[in-house]
Amino acid sequence: MSRNRKIDRVRPRSEKAPSKAFPQKPLPPVQNIVDRSVQRSGLSYDSFVRLIIQSALSRLSIWTQADLDRLLLLAERLGLDPLNNEIYATEISADSGKKSRIVFVVGVDGWSKIINSHPQFDGMKFVESAPGDDELPLYFECTIFRKDRKVATSVREYMYEAHTGQGAWLTHPRRMLRHKAMVQCARICFGLSGIYEPDEASRIEAAYQSSAKLSAQKQPIKNHKSHQSTTSFVKNWIHEGHRGKSLKDLTNNVT
Repeated sequence: MSRNRKIDRVRPRSEKAPSKAFPQKPLPPVQNIVDRSVQRSGLSYDSFVRLIIQSALSRLSIWTQADLDRLLLLAERLGLDPLNNEIYATEISADSGKKSRIVFVVGVDGWSKIINSHPQFDGMKFVESAPGDDELPLYFECTIFRKDRKVATSVREYMYEAHTGQGAWLTHPRRMLRHKAMVQCARICFGLSGIYEPDEASRIEAAYQSSAKLSAQKQPIKNHKSHQSTTSFVKNWIHEGHRGKSLKDLTNNVT
């Protein structure tokens, strides 16, 4: 046997070879959501801030850094562009002395983008019912198919429930009902939350305003101090009842 033979070194079992499939790389510095959004937009920081104020934040009278972060986080998670108003913030007026509520609204184009960009989306279809007495469909049904599910998700929206009798519902009622069915079906099929469509936001605003008017119309009930407790009043009523006095007479005496 040749003495010059090369002997391969056997690595001990306890010693693990470095993995070539997952090379260790230094983690990049963590960026905040504003910096990530500016980087995706390709704009300078000043241009991005100016455009976001003119578009997605233009409906707010006052906003904080937390509101901006929430908007950008939602836009990043859903893959929407706030500079093009695919998602925007709007405020719901509250009672006097209370802070307005901020909700995030996604337009129809934004909802369509969310649906079509989902990796499990496998098609969508609509069914329009026969017209009713007013020549409008009774309902619209939307069905969304997913690649990872055997059963599709279907949602019906009825005209008599959704029609508001104003705005686009007067000029394009079928289109509005179709959009409503698509949004509600997508919300259930893909588990979307924390966002609204424009018609929902206007309904929330109307509900807040009506509740504020009702609370303003309510008059405070005057507290009449009684000269005697309820127990003593009942005992007196029973005692005086034997003398021919009515409940009305006793009540007038108390008040």
